[in-house]
Amino acid sequence: MVKKDLYEILGVSPDASQEEIKKAYRRLARKYHPDLHPGDKEAEEKFKEIQEAYEILSDPEKRAEYDRLRQAASAYSFTTPGGERAYDFSIFMDEGGPFGGFADIFADLFGFDREREWESRPEPGADVLYQVEVPFRQAALGGEIEVSIPLEKACPTCHGQGVDLSSSTTCPHCKGAGKKEHVRGNVRMIEICPYCRGLGRTTTKPCPTCGGSGTVKEVERIKVRIPPGSDTGTRLRIPGKGMPGRAGGPPGDLYLELVVKPDPRFERKGYDLYLKQPIGLFTAVLGGQVEVPTLDGKVRMKVPPGTQCGQKFRLRGKGIPKPDGSRGDLYVEAMIKVPKDLTPEAREKFEELRRLIPEAS
Repeated sequence: MVKKDLYEILGVSPDASQEEIKKAYRRLARKYHPDLHPGDKEAEEKFKEIQEAYEILSDPEKRAEYDRLRQAASAYSFTTPGGERAYDFSIFMDEGGPFGGFADIFADLFGFDREREWESRPEPGADVLYQVEVPFRQAALGGEIEVSIPLEKACPTCHGQGVDLSSSTTCPHCKGAGKKEHVRGNVRMIEICPYCRGLGRTTTKPCPTCGGSGTVKEVERIKVRIPPGSDTGTRLRIPGKGMPGRAGGPPGDLYLELVVKPDPRFERKGYDLYLKQPIGLFTAVLGGQVEVPTLDGKVRMKVPPGTQCGQKFRLRGKGIPKPDGSRGDLYVEAMIKVPKDLTPEAREKFEELRRLIPEAS
């Protein structure tokens, strides 16, 4: 039995880390998922290869066993017309051959043995990413929101197959069985028929409901809890709300990526907030108090005499909540308000003050 090199299928080196293998799998699974390429047999086969490669290489024990097989079969490797490396693993299925001791390992790794039938496994649905806008204050303090999201669901008419089942005929490839049997020596394999996808019937007409895609869009209202301290780019995972699976596989997950609306008053830097606060001229000169907005409501802030324009005041714990339960700070920048339209009497008083306070001129 010829098998392509699992490492080359995922596009990673034989010494790749588990994290690198996982990233490669996710990237390729999204790219070649059959639900995104309805009717594309090449993408379907590529996705199956990716699934099989990841199932083995993501398991440390199975990966070690595969490495042993790969090393033993290195003399039987060759390059396919597509430029990919492949191995003829059929040498392991002959117990009287030079590698008969590997037969059980090979059978366990690739999902079949002499006493057990092998069937195409269910395929999980792809994950979906969706952006949602949230108000600044709600993202900072957390809370629950309800969003309406168009989700892909398996078509109820064709059950996700994308074809018009009412005009179908018996599949000529599997003779209506929905499965195909392959016998190699004393090994018997049974797989879901790739032409009819296990239905046993085929048709050239697309499903009138979904147009052949196998899925329909339904708007669903979902309640989501936003954790305190969230910012633009924060992703929330909703299990089971992604693309529907195939052959009974579970659906993928939905990821909501937050886009936080800017606030006209606050500027966020990490977990700290910055605010420009207007302060009256006499309050800045003589001192006093001003009312300052915060995420929790308005507070009174003391202004010392002689406050300068641009001077910053720190309100501890009035910033963004942190993961450890503490909070950042709010920095208030004083913006001195200078009167414009003076009455003759007021102007005279200011002239008098200029003579009394020459350093303020």
